[in-house]
Amino acid sequence: MDEPVTTAGPGTGMPDTAARAVTTTTILPTESRQRMRDGTELLLRTWLPDSQRYPEPLGTLLLVHGLAEHCGRYFHVADLLCGLGLRVRAYDLRGHGASGGPRMVAPHPDIYVDDLAEIHDAAVRQWNEMPIVLGHSMGGLVAARFATGRIRPIRALILSSPALALKLSGGMMTLHRVLLALVPRLRVPNPIDARLLSHDPEVARAYRTDPLVQGTITAGVLESFIRGMAQAQADAPRLESPMLMLVAGADRIVDPAGSRTFHDSAPEDLREMIWFETGYHEIFNEAEPLRGEVFAALSGWLGRHLETPAKP
Repeated sequence: MDEPVTTAGPGTGMPDTAARAVTTTTILPTESRQRMRDGTELLLRTWLPDSQRYPEPLGTLLLVHGLAEHCGRYFHVADLLCGLGLRVRAYDLRGHGASGGPRMVAPHPDIYVDDLAEIHDAAVRQWNEMPIVLGHSMGGLVAARFATGRIRPIRALILSSPALALKLSGGMMTLHRVLLALVPRLRVPNPIDARLLSHDPEVARAYRTDPLVQGTITAGVLESFIRGMAQAQADAPRLESPMLMLVAGADRIVDPAGSRTFHDSAPEDLREMIWFETGYHEIFNEAEPLRGEVFAALSGWLGRHLETPAKP
């Protein structure tokens, strides 16, 4: 591609599907549960596109949410994706939302990648096609590791504000190592400041009052970040599928510099990054007009890639 890195600015425009996704949710999901190999049950939500417009969906997309949140915060994103002809499956990570497992506990650093592999396998069995994988923040890290580690073949990779680098002080790292050695499952306050998620104050209010949003973190979960980020960066050259990165330039939850490093290490013919200079971390929940520009970028990229049929 001619310009793998783009900086988004005003006047990008927004297709009708994106406008609908921002203002209302028209497609409701079905809910189910999937039991992981260790017996933990995860909540799944599945959205299907309008059968009148799309008698056969154009593809399957697996959505992986971020740290401490849940997939119930992505109804508007699923609505947009269904409007493009995709079926969407999202799930609450273990220890998150309505899924099982001890709250905010990672039994081992690769557990979230392992769970995604099981979700992937069940979707492939059900629909017999390679899925697109979209991950936000921590989910972006999980998705990036899944793709670059070649855990399973995927059709395409989309990363939204991926957690590919964090700014951790020496003191924080020392505390982390102590907690990891002594009490890896001890829940301590989550440092995420809701005001830094979006320029829209309603997003911060909804986040703070959402009973399914977790207010704690454990050393075991943080260790999955630390090890996972290093592994993803090392494996970036091994990417085999087309990749879109949607990066918030003013992100103070994760370090956006990690996205640049990852992008620059990925194969040149597969990578594309769009940089939203003023965006805060949750670019799918940003204030207008930025949110519309993000949805337009996502819609445009997917529209081009959906022209190529998925292979089993």
